[in-house]
Amino acid sequence: MPKADITLLTLDYPPHFGGVARFLGNLVRESGGTMRVIVPADHALDGPGNVVVKPLFWALWPRWWPMVKLARRLKNETRVLFVSHVFPVGTAAWLSRLTGGPEYAILFHGLDIKLANSVWKRWLLRRICRKAKAIFTNSRATQDELRKLAPWVQTTVMTPGIEAQAVPTREEARHELGLNPQTDIVLTVTRLVPRKGVDLALHAMARIQQHRDVEYVVLGDGPDKARLQRMADECRTRTRWIKDADDAEKWLWYAASDIFLLPVREDKDDMEGFGIAYLEAALAGIPSIAGKSGGAGEAVRHEYSGLLVNPKSIDEIEAAVERLLTNPELRLRLGRQGRQRALRDFRWEDRWRLFSEGLSLGKEGGETFKDMSEADIAVVIPCHNHAAELEEALKSLERQTLHPIEVAVVDDASQDDVQAVVEKFKSRLPITYERFEENRGAPAARNRGANMTDAPYLLFMDADVVLEPQALAKFSQALQTAPAVGFAYSNFFWGWKKFTGRPWDVEALKKLNFIHTTSLVKRSVFPGFDEALKKFQDWDLWLTIAEHGFKGVWIDACLFKVKPRAVGMSSWLPSGMHKLPWPILGWMPKEIRKYREAEKIIRKKHGIGYESSPSVLAPRG
Repeated sequence: MPKADITLLTLDYPPHFGGVARFLGNLVRESGGTMRVIVPADHALDGPGNVVVKPLFWALWPRWWPMVKLARRLKNETRVLFVSHVFPVGTAAWLSRLTGGPEYAILFHGLDIKLANSVWKRWLLRRICRKAKAIFTNSRATQDELRKLAPWVQTTVMTPGIEAQAVPTREEARHELGLNPQTDIVLTVTRLVPRKGVDLALHAMARIQQHRDVEYVVLGDGPDKARLQRMADECRTRTRWIKDADDAEKWLWYAASDIFLLPVREDKDDMEGFGIAYLEAALAGIPSIAGKSGGAGEAVRHEYSGLLVNPKSIDEIEAAVERLLTNPELRLRLGRQGRQRALRDFRWEDRWRLFSEGLSLGKEGGETFKDMSEADIAVVIPCHNHAAELEEALKSLERQTLHPIEVAVVDDASQDDVQAVVEKFKSRLPITYERFEENRGAPAARNRGANMTDAPYLLFMDADVVLEPQALAKFSQALQTAPAVGFAYSNFFWGWKKFTGRPWDVEALKKLNFIHTTSLVKRSVFPGFDEALKKFQDWDLWLTIAEHGFKGVWIDACLFKVKPRAVGMSSWLPSGMHKLPWPILGWMPKEIRKYREAEKIIRKKHGIGYESSPSVLAPRG
């Protein structure tokens, strides 16, 4: 065989339809030809990438011994052997490595950990993990299960991604399927095995159908199908069973449905490692109801992209379905947010980057691939005649290593086309837009943006601010590591001029404002901007928060730059300009006069005397 940087040895690969096969197929597709795939001799060859078949089993015991010999032969043909089933493929990779074979990495899903159900298998799993170059898990839940068996193990959490799809509209899908446009449809797409929770879903739907015209559709097949069909007949659940839907029909059903229902549960031999079907439902714009089990809580974010329920409670499943059926606004909001989350946080190209980094880091483990919405940051951008600058600001948000969950742009009666800029980013950021028909000022625009969003953290970012790629991550980390504080602030550049902050000191803050508006604030401590102020609205905000008993935390790094249209006297004033005895000179520059008038308003509002020197830093309110 020709040489390959990475060789995937697997028993489960497309055209198989399972979650593991699809995970591996997409990872290979993103590898750009650097990964070769070896599958069993009876496997079809129409999966993505360079796929070759090899005899991996024979008639003697252990039947998988040919895999050991094959892996040893790969020593000079591949840098890393990548396996996705610890038993028996991982066992073969381990034995091969002990006898001179190539380094190997493992991807754990969930079922493979549950298969370690004996003393011998648990011992073997630990040995396989100790010898591995790198270990990946498809969710934090899988990582937690693995650490129950091997507490010392370090892993890189690499959740599945989602393939971008051209999903038809609800109306188009229902027309294509010949469905009544008014009928409510609850959909389940799954392999029919007991732990998927379809049995309890049938009982819950039977109750709902007694008083509501709703159709229940189950797409899938499996060993539990006959039992489930008998159960549906016994409890009189009106169910449409679809066994062999191809991808095109499956996406039609997703698009045509109102709710996706899959209350998965854990059993002693299996668990839901993640749940790609929940991402598919999200991509189609419909909310999911998932069981609180395994990695389902990572695929479905409770009250954001769907609802999580006790998978053993028919009452909870019924109540969740009823809640979504009777609240179309909630249903649409969860569906919209779920789609934005799927497109933003579950891109396969990000998984390939994480996989490559995890291989490089080896046993130390890579960073967990964060569901970006975990940061819960809403970015609020007031914009007045800054359409050109806004585009660069939004590009800097798109480049963030930790993406915002919401972006609200408030157009303060601009004369340039701010909305056109926002439209460019509708598919790239979770962005909303609102326009004031009359100019109301930045404080009003910021307050409106805060009211348009729900996230517990707020970043107020002017349209001429460009964030460094790590900005949101560092802001978020600062607040996570200092939970007693109310906001985080950093150094920044104003044009060519660097402004350096200082550690939190409320007495120093009373003397001068060393904190820029672009700071991360907990919504719970945000009092709102004073819309009556024309200048120093940020200084007023920090003083107000301090008076309520909350502190700030300083990040000693430049996390953003402000790109003023003209850098000079109108943007910031050197300290020497403030120290000149203007009254004695008989003349005072307009900017100094406006500055002192505004400063007087802030000092009076907060009861601050004039013992200190006037503020040095005054880059806009």
